[in-house]
Amino acid sequence: MGAEDLGKRLLAEVEEVGLDEILNTLRLTDPSTPSHFSLPPLDNLIQTAIDLKAPTTKTQPTPPIIELLSPSPGSGKTHLLYHLAALAVLPTTHGGRQSTAVIIDADGKFSIPRLVQQMSLLCKTHHPQDRESVIATSLKHVHTFHPQSLPSLLATLTSLPTYLFNANRHYSFDRAVGFIALDSAAAFYWQAKCDAEEASLLKDSSPPKGYVQLAGALKNVGRVLNAPVVFSSWNMNSVKKNPSLGPDVRAYRSSLPPPWSTLPTLRLVVRRIPVRKLPVEIGVEEALREGEMRQRVVEQGRFEVLVNEWGLEERAAQRLGGGFDFRIREDGVQFEEEGKDG
Repeated sequence: MGAEDLGKRLLAEVEEVGLDEILNTLRLTDPSTPSHFSLPPLDNLIQTAIDLKAPTTKTQPTPPIIELLSPSPGSGKTHLLYHLAALAVLPTTHGGRQSTAVIIDADGKFSIPRLVQQMSLLCKTHHPQDRESVIATSLKHVHTFHPQSLPSLLATLTSLPTYLFNANRHYSFDRAVGFIALDSAAAFYWQAKCDAEEASLLKDSSPPKGYVQLAGALKNVGRVLNAPVVFSSWNMNSVKKNPSLGPDVRAYRSSLPPPWSTLPTLRLVVRRIPVRKLPVEIGVEEALREGEMRQRVVEQGRFEVLVNEWGLEERAAQRLGGGFDFRIREDGVQFEEEGKDG
């Protein structure tokens, strides 16, 4: 057999493996990444959702996509991201995952000082001087982007792998990507809707597909970087209750156009824990007492994360369970098991 024929035969035996497959193998074999976010109640919900959607045939697993939806802006979604980002970039010696966090701040509300506050809270048991040094180093692995339009957002997502795989651009080349967050996916919705309506008035113009492309770009970048994706949004539809799952559980239809309703692995609702309304027949003195109690409840800053039950079968909703609570305090975000005594 000639050298050329031997080379062709050997080349034919080489198995072609994509970058996403290599990264996934590394993640599965790396003992330092036993969970998606190192937040047990969230990781449990994600794993349950993955198990519910598990295909019958063996396929390459894809990173989960999580939606954080709230009834209105200012319901705690970004504060939850502060906690996830702090966990992602802090070293393992300080309770973190020693990875990289990518934050696409489309709303322009992501606060680095607030993130530092959350990191300091997680490192509170360490010496102050050590804590400051660790936080300063960890911040180098938080990559924030501020797109000003839907086209710039698409360009950011498309160029993200090239940026992260360039060792000359940043300090995170040797770290895994902990997660990618888009806060919020609804930032350019009304502009895109306006563009679509204008296009519909022109006979020879096809409707823009910006949000369809955005969904595809978000899913693809998560696959290429083998990283979980989190995107936030807020409800722009009327709210409907699911009577089969109790009066306090709400289901929110996606406000974003298709295919966003089917994009997430898990859809979550983040909201301030509601304070019950005063009954109509209540007396003045009792109303004053109730008002003081209600004010104390509001000052506790309690929020809840619930499974969004829109479109879920009853069996799936029951397996996923209720969710978890957290508090937003002056010193940062605390979860109920951490902050009950405070």
